[in-house]
Amino acid sequence: MYHAIIFTGLDVGSKNYFRPLGAYRIRTELESKGYKVKVIDYFHNLEDEHIETALDKYVGKETLWVGFSTTFFNTSELLAKRSPFFERLRKKYSVPFVMGGAKSIVEYLDWADIFITGYADDATVAVTNYLADKGPTPVWRDYKGKKVIDSNHQYDKKDLSNIGVVWKPEDGIDSRQALPMEIARGCIFNCAFCNFPLNNKTKFDYVRVKDDMQNEFIRNYENFGTTSYWLMDDTYNDSMQKLELMHDIITSLPFKIKFDTYVKPELLVRWPDQIDLLVETGLRGASFGVESLNTRARQAIQKGANADKVLDAITSMKQKSNGQVKVQCNFIVGLPYEDEKSIWKTHETVINHDAIDWWNWYPLLIHSKDHHEYHSPIDRDPAKYGYEVASTPVLIKNTGAGKTNAWNTMWRNDYMNSMTAGKLAGKLRNMDQPLLKIGGWSCGSYESLGVDVDKHYETFDGMEKDLPIDSMLQNKKKIIDDYIQKEIV
Repeated sequence: MYHAIIFTGLDVGSKNYFRPLGAYRIRTELESKGYKVKVIDYFHNLEDEHIETALDKYVGKETLWVGFSTTFFNTSELLAKRSPFFERLRKKYSVPFVMGGAKSIVEYLDWADIFITGYADDATVAVTNYLADKGPTPVWRDYKGKKVIDSNHQYDKKDLSNIGVVWKPEDGIDSRQALPMEIARGCIFNCAFCNFPLNNKTKFDYVRVKDDMQNEFIRNYENFGTTSYWLMDDTYNDSMQKLELMHDIITSLPFKIKFDTYVKPELLVRWPDQIDLLVETGLRGASFGVESLNTRARQAIQKGANADKVLDAITSMKQKSNGQVKVQCNFIVGLPYEDEKSIWKTHETVINHDAIDWWNWYPLLIHSKDHHEYHSPIDRDPAKYGYEVASTPVLIKNTGAGKTNAWNTMWRNDYMNSMTAGKLAGKLRNMDQPLLKIGGWSCGSYESLGVDVDKHYETFDGMEKDLPIDSMLQNKKKIIDDYIQKEIV
């Protein structure tokens, strides 16, 4: 039996396939301390009977808690709506239910006992030690009669010398599947719209050490044949030193890898030599947070760098990589000083830009301070950025960023309002769907489902509308069905 069981999953669309990271990182951390942990993936695809069967199979006398890794959950649909079911399970197994991840307090779940926010490596160890009578009471606070731990403040893990993930055969991995791998935590920047934790960190903080990353690449290759990655880092290219470190690690491997990651385009303007380092190490999908081409809007949100120079840098990467890098650009509708006319002007530029393969439009979200642990500068002080917000937040069950939910405040400024921004972003997404090529994070996703991305570019110019959807869906279904059959049924 297991000391802890963690349910997790990541599903942002029927034709996409991603593996989450957090629950597996927690498993690795706890098992390094002598605990035995079972991770159950594909939570979005589990029926109630699957969940109960899994708990019947894995909960025993030694079990200390059952967890839910919520970062990529729509907690309204997957958890809150099924509260009677989970209340019954909580009574049946009589162990604490623990909520972790970015959505842990978006919905108040009366059947949960402990809520952990932030990077929970050390906090989860503290809770587990406490429940096992091996440690003191964790540093937590009361939350509607429950307990909440703010990991990033109470259990800030500054030692990242060993934060790799040890994947196991039971995780259902084959050689074509991409795996997520954490490179660093936090971001040295503090963009006005961003509510990620650990923003505005000092350069070189929270970066893994060379040997730890090198060992993880080699271990995954030897165990599963893995050469495809999503490198998880809020700003992968935040310094030349980090890219030189990664270049040293990756080029020393006895095999080649390819990867998708976040790249800050303004830094390619500042350090053009980054392009060669990224291309030489196997960058396949680059996700650029361009956000806006409007000069005043970019200045207001602390984006820096002239938009034309940013587009020139993206073009340079595309050309220097000879098409190796598939480009994704993300834009926000509703930023300060940007009206609909400006958005349509940006749209015209984007759809006619040869270097941009895939793009998306997201409405600006101003998050409720009562339902989210971490807040952007705009969340904290909307008036400073020209926004007037409603006093009562609204639970949005589809934010335009996939199957997700969030408590947001309705807003307006002199140029737009939240309703207009949401409708316009949705309209643009629908209009542009037939124009999109494979790019950014979807590269590893589609290759995990059997698509040769480079060959698809040769044959169909990379167009998503020409993807072999039927075979992709069949492959995805087989991966998930095989996993459920093996690990649960």
